[in-house]
Amino acid sequence: MLKGSYLFNGVKKIIEFWRSLKSRPNFLTGFTLLEILLAVSILGVAITVIMQQFSAGLRIGRTSRTYTTATIYAKQKLEELQVEEEMKEKEESGSFEDGYNWKVSIVPYEEYVEDEEDEELFEHLPLEMYRLESVVSWNEGEKEKSITLATLKTVKKQEGL
Repeated sequence: MLKGSYLFNGVKKIIEFWRSLKSRPNFLTGFTLLEILLAVSILGVAITVIMQQFSAGLRIGRTSRTYTTATIYAKQKLEELQVEEEMKEKEESGSFEDGYNWKVSIVPYEEYVEDEEDEELFEHLPLEMYRLESVVSWNEGEKEKSITLATLKTVKKQEGL
């Protein structure tokens, strides 16, 4: 029985303690300085991480835009070469208004010939192949970046060659 009354007295003391807290003025039941400093430091770290992620997202978006623009320009120049009627070896270069530079080239493609037998066989075909290449470059800070697109075009051999 002694144990039961001891437990009852303990509960009674806890209830009295909680009642005393309720009767205290409000300024005594607020947050401590340590709790406020901890909350502010957690908030500061969270805001720093969020700002870094936002900055990285903007940087990735800008990089994606420049590579997409360069790819579109390279494809445009490559398509201009593909519609040409007469294929002959040449190289041209220039620049776009927004700072991108381009260079295109047409060269005979003969890498498919592995030995002399193949060479004789391909000499009698009425077709010849050309490699069309388009390179677009731009400056990003101190570095020069570029993108290259290439394709092959088969055309009829010209008479008299």
